[in-house]
Amino acid sequence: MTDSDTVPVLGVHGVWNRQGGLEPQAAAERIAGWWRDAIAAGLGRPAEETPFQVMMAYYAHHLRTRTAQGPDDLDDLDTATQADIVEWARLLGAEEPVVQGWLTAPARAAVSWVATRFGLDHVLARGLAAAFFGELGAYFTDPDRRAAARTQVTEALHHTRPRVLIAHSLGSAVAYEALWAAPHPPIELLITLGSPLAMPHLVFDRLAPHPGPRRKPPGVNQWINITDPGDIIAIPAGGVRTRFAEVTSDLSNAIGAFDFHRSTAYLKNAVTAATLTAYL
Repeated sequence: MTDSDTVPVLGVHGVWNRQGGLEPQAAAERIAGWWRDAIAAGLGRPAEETPFQVMMAYYAHHLRTRTAQGPDDLDDLDTATQADIVEWARLLGAEEPVVQGWLTAPARAAVSWVATRFGLDHVLARGLAAAFFGELGAYFTDPDRRAAARTQVTEALHHTRPRVLIAHSLGSAVAYEALWAAPHPPIELLITLGSPLAMPHLVFDRLAPHPGPRRKPPGVNQWINITDPGDIIAIPAGGVRTRFAEVTSDLSNAIGAFDFHRSTAYLKNAVTAATLTAYL
């Protein structure tokens, strides 16, 4: 299959994608390969026969934090990031008397509460929280890092000129801001996967201002949001459709108890495959 037969797709990855030891271009190609294989699996085709040419806007190196972002790093996160984790637990239903009891190691206590409440593996939950909120804090509190990440996406859009843009997790916030911040080639379809864009206080209220209400970015024909109902990062349920105007579809489908926020699991999902197939 030649490039002329394929649909160009640009991915914007989420958290926990720093590729140590690789230059940014090589890191982008590695992650793009993972995404291509996952999309092909969802379509039921060999990777070499996928009708999509997958490329990646790699920005993880701009958000590198001091911690290794492993399951035991919660106590090493700065005070503001730990406070974000506690607020996240509130958004997931932790009541104030419970929160007030988390005097010692509050972030660890908050993640333990979340894992117990939703029946998650505690080690995996700690790793996800450390990675997501560590990079979230780096993005929203450091103007230089934020600008560098957005520029990476803008440059990739101009270089690849994709018909389809897929943004996962924190990458959906980076992509949303980039699409509003600078002119870009037209995009037929924006797909957001496991998006925290509507998360109150921690993401939605930190997004850069733009003219008018929160809505589909300019130059985007259709915006489809896909969420696993058990994804504890993509909250509140139905929030993207509620808080952003002109969202074409807000779809929900389970991707697996242990893969609820993994990009490749979202990409293999039947709903994602059907959405992409419609653009062939």
